[in-house]
Amino acid sequence: MAFGKNGRVRPGWVLINGEPEYYEQGRFELRLYEGSRLVYAPAGDNAAEALAARDRMEHKLAAKESARAAGMLLPAEEPGRVSLLTKAREFIRDAEQRGAKVAADVNRLVTTEFLRIVKKSYADEICREDIFDFHAALRKRGCSDRTVSNKHARVASFLRFAGVDRSILPPPPRYDETLPTIYTSDEISGILGSADPYMHLVIGLALKCGLRDQEIMHLEWSDIHRRDRVLRVSSKPRYGFRVKDSEERDIPVPDDLLEELKDWQDSHPDRALIAATKHGNPNSKLLRTLKHLAKRARLNCGQCEGCKAKTRECQQWTLHKFRRTYCTTLLRSGLDLRTVQAYMGHADLASTMRYLRPASGAEAQAKINAIRW
Repeated sequence: MAFGKNGRVRPGWVLINGEPEYYEQGRFELRLYEGSRLVYAPAGDNAAEALAARDRMEHKLAAKESARAAGMLLPAEEPGRVSLLTKAREFIRDAEQRGAKVAADVNRLVTTEFLRIVKKSYADEICREDIFDFHAALRKRGCSDRTVSNKHARVASFLRFAGVDRSILPPPPRYDETLPTIYTSDEISGILGSADPYMHLVIGLALKCGLRDQEIMHLEWSDIHRRDRVLRVSSKPRYGFRVKDSEERDIPVPDDLLEELKDWQDSHPDRALIAATKHGNPNSKLLRTLKHLAKRARLNCGQCEGCKAKTRECQQWTLHKFRRTYCTTLLRSGLDLRTVQAYMGHADLASTMRYLRPASGAEAQAKINAIRW
């Protein structure tokens, strides 16, 4: 099949020796190998159907390869029984079709891990003990109680998706709520002072606008409205990006960040994406770049597992932590909770309140001293 400049299929057109030609009639086939044997599978007469068939086949083969790599048994399909491996594939695909790429990646990791641990093939084989075995394996691996609880929630969603009886699913493990971590002023000054103009801008968007990683990756110049001094977070279907909770939002941009954006655009006039790679694509390595920057600037904590690992990528440095710092700073500065909720893009006030870290001892002491008792 042939594609137009907009990336869409041109109905009736095919590539012959690399050149597009029009054919009124024809059919599509998938070409693949079964072992060393080349086979062709019918894929229909419609280009869109053929593309869908290709995607399904790619996901099926990828799932099988992942299962083999994880040491999982690949059973023969039994009529009337729900295959967990098939449902895991559909669970991942469901997130991808919703444009939730991060969720799809997490679904892939957690379902693969769960199936490798419990070694069950069908939904009707799952029992309550399997969930507890999963918890135990995670704890043995050194996962924190919070991580175990988060993975449990994802597995529970997967099992409900697969039709497993909800009554056999135990409640998530409890864990102690910890205070949200935010950056100190010294940490912010240190990382900004060591950043090149590109990362200085990326950090500014995370710190001063509270953007998520994916939102920074897909932010375009058309989203910046200088007259109103706001940026708009919106979905970008051509990149497969959807705004979380499907709700666009406008965020006020500080004047100094607006000037920084203007200077960056003047020096990169040919790019649609603000934080694009050198080839103009969404940059999926912003987190890795931040960690490398912190390491080069000698800002690693030196205590976490990441610092002790071979890569020495500190776990304390994340883009999302700038988002938590943004939310906490707005709330401490007197903005009302409902306004901060809107800027953060949260579906409910409870989500925003979880980001609020109590003032530090020195800040609290200064405010208490200022009270007229």
